[in-house]
Amino acid sequence: MKFSVLLLLLLFAPVLHAQSLITPEETQKIKVYEDTIRMYGDSLINSQTENNRTIASYRIIRILTKALKVPHSYYYNWDTTLPWKIVSPEDGSFHIFSWYVRSDIEAYKYFGTIQMKADTLKMFPLIDYSDFTENAENVMVDNDNWYGSLYYGIKTVKAGKNTYYTLFGWDGYNLTSNRKIMDVLWFKNGKPRFGAPIIQPDKGKTVNRFILEFSDEASASLNYSESDKKIVYDHVAPADNALEGFYGNYVPDGTYEGFEWKKGKWKHVDEIAYEKRKEGDVPNKQEKKSLELYKPKTK
Repeated sequence: MKFSVLLLLLLFAPVLHAQSLITPEETQKIKVYEDTIRMYGDSLINSQTENNRTIASYRIIRILTKALKVPHSYYYNWDTTLPWKIVSPEDGSFHIFSWYVRSDIEAYKYFGTIQMKADTLKMFPLIDYSDFTENAENVMVDNDNWYGSLYYGIKTVKAGKNTYYTLFGWDGYNLTSNRKIMDVLWFKNGKPRFGAPIIQPDKGKTVNRFILEFSDEASASLNYSESDKKIVYDHVAPADNALEGFYGNYVPDGTYEGFEWKKGKWKHVDEIAYEKRKEGDVPNKQEKKSLELYKPKTK
């Protein structure tokens, strides 16, 4: 019994510590903003018109900014049912908020901000520039030219004096295919940069970000596996060789590959063996429905 109580205290200690750094008055003020965000979030998710969804998103930006200006807002424990995802690195140095607006033609525009750890607000709004980005795997951009996605995971690595935050995101991309994106966030002179030449998908080839594209009808995984100490993702392939290059026909084939951190690079690993869990999932499985803010359309 004593062991169970101690374990619970250890598990909740970080949450209790964060709550002690923000006053009840500050918490209550942010909660009022949170309730307003929840109301606009309902429109963002459920509105039948693109215009209303877009308006809701911009109103969320305005209210979120007000909430983050409240002193010690960094330590606020946001409701997990709000219409965004929040990821934070192991060192607790920032939060990234990200969400999207779905268009009437199933295109996606991403929104977000980086809130740095501070008692007063220091943030970097993320401006989605992915529609105008060519050669996406090789570009390095700042927060004003962000290659947008909905972030669901993060893993910190170090190379010498440099700290890199490996981000995992989902992109609805187009009518026929989705993407999982492995991006790299780092800071130069205190300002965020996205993309870094630390990913080696093939021997002798280095890219700034890795993009896994697959059929809109499929669910593919891309995430860091703590148990394997590797990034693991589904190997995807076309149903027929004649469809090679048409990514709307690429689906997982039951094998896995990934990346391992070695000598300052994420180096490709050809095959990764997984022992199936009881429910049939692999350790890093990320179902498509868990990454979308919207319910799939009924076909």
